Amino acid sequence: MAAYEALYRKWRPQTFDDIVAQPHITKTLKNQIIREKTAHAYLFTGSRGTGKTTSARIFAKAVNCLHPKDGNPCLECEICRDADAGALTDLIEIDGASNNGVDEVRNLRDNAAFLPVRCKYKVYIIDEVHMMSAGAFNALLKMIEEPPPYVKFLFATTEIHKVPATILSRCQRFDFRRILPADIAGRIQYIAEHEQFTVSDAAAFRIAALADGGMRDALSLLDQCAAVTDEIGTETVEEAVGVAGTESVYEILRAAAGHDAAAALQRIDLLYRQSKDMTRFADEISQQLRNLMLLKTAPDDPELLACMPDELEQLRSIAEQMPLPAVLQALSEVRACCDRMTRAGNRRMELEMTLIRLCSEEIGQKGDVKALEKRIAALEQQIRSMMQNGVPAAQPVLQKPAPKRNVPAQDLQVEGKPDTAQYTPVKNWATVLERFDEVNPSVSGLLQGSNAFVIEEQNILLMIVRNRLFKKLFMKQDAVALGEAAAQVLGRKYAIRFKCVESEEDKAAPVDVLLERAKAQGIAVDTRQDNA
Repeated sequence: MAAYEALYRKWRPQTFDDIVAQPHITKTLKNQIIREKTAHAYLFTGSRGTGKTTSARIFAKAVNCLHPKDGNPCLECEICRDADAGALTDLIEIDGASNNGVDEVRNLRDNAAFLPVRCKYKVYIIDEVHMMSAGAFNALLKMIEEPPPYVKFLFATTEIHKVPATILSRCQRFDFRRILPADIAGRIQYIAEHEQFTVSDAAAFRIAALADGGMRDALSLLDQCAAVTDEIGTETVEEAVGVAGTESVYEILRAAAGHDAAAALQRIDLLYRQSKDMTRFADEISQQLRNLMLLKTAPDDPELLACMPDELEQLRSIAEQMPLPAVLQALSEVRACCDRMTRAGNRRMELEMTLIRLCSEEIGQKGDVKALEKRIAALEQQIRSMMQNGVPAAQPVLQKPAPKRNVPAQDLQVEGKPDTAQYTPVKNWATVLERFDEVNPSVSGLLQGSNAFVIEEQNILLMIVRNRLFKKLFMKQDAVALGEAAAQVLGRKYAIRFKCVESEEDKAAPVDVLLERAKAQGIAVDTRQDNA
């Protein structure tokens, strides 16, 4: 009795036409083989299970096939048969993880100097090439740059960022895409038709979603399910893989939308007693939160969602109860939980704490509250500082247009600028301050009683400020924000400059104006003096 062969090995593509969802790569490689314009070095990169090593093997057979068919190997000649059986000495596969030293590469280089035994080309396939050491890469450089005409290199990697630029520049690079769930589900159904079991559409899609873009992972999951029953449904998938059902995920999302932490914790307890994988369940929650995010953002494009059609109505119902900020914050919380669970000793506890936060009434408001608290704290600090040092009295803002005139240089002396220039008063300076007040109310309060002029020839907006604290408290970021507010009102962007002008009576002015502004914003201000 022959040994059982795993599905992912039994159904490994044998020609470029069998490879799923990589037409941008297979078409190019076939054309190169047909026209006999193949390169000496290739680099295949992409996530796991997308066909990198398989494509390298098919390429190695095709360039040496005795009777190629449209760029594909014939699979019938002695070269193809021996290659499939692993008996072709001119096809050398190397694991970069276990052969990553300088000595191994030197041996490879020495062997590459010998002519092929039976084939036209001697082909080296190095899998997980990113695992090679820096010394090994350096030893390989010269060989890759100027190999013998009968040698070809095929590198495969899942971590392209670890491959040195010197290697990348000497290879033709092909990026393998993640395989879409629909393509994986179609391949699963095709295989099921030729095997002794059946798979429902929902189960095929469930396996495809769990595979996360990898065909090999999908076929391994299918193998697990086929060992349970010959009629595979979604329940079979969830039982075989040990994942919670989609209904459990929707139950958690409904609890988050309804702020029902007790319901969420009860569901977690049930799944835990059923020995479900908490980490995988957290990842499933994040996937459905992503669906909610896309549904809230692009409600007219359901094809963006990774879900079955019968699940769409449940998602829409939940989306009506959760505003987009709440969905985004929940997604961020769950993704952070998934990261922590890889290091946590008690994964259930990590997930429970996250779900309690998701079910909190404040979900979706956290960012706004933090921003408001920051603004209030800054304004309170500003007011305390002014109470200790004195604040200038409010001055009426110039509203009446005035003709152009030369302002005395001593009143408008700006460092690095000419002493005299033509100044034009800003007519709607009050409107500019109102716009700036929306962005930074604490700083805009310091501009009460100020005037502004435009120096057109120098593209400068010059402020005359009657607050001696302004020079200390006005920061670069405030100048940028004020410049943007002025550009919105005046229709032109100016460089912001200022000159502080104060009188003796200004120094003794009350703080009533700023206190009233603080009260209007709902800020409680302690006006008691510190006698210490």
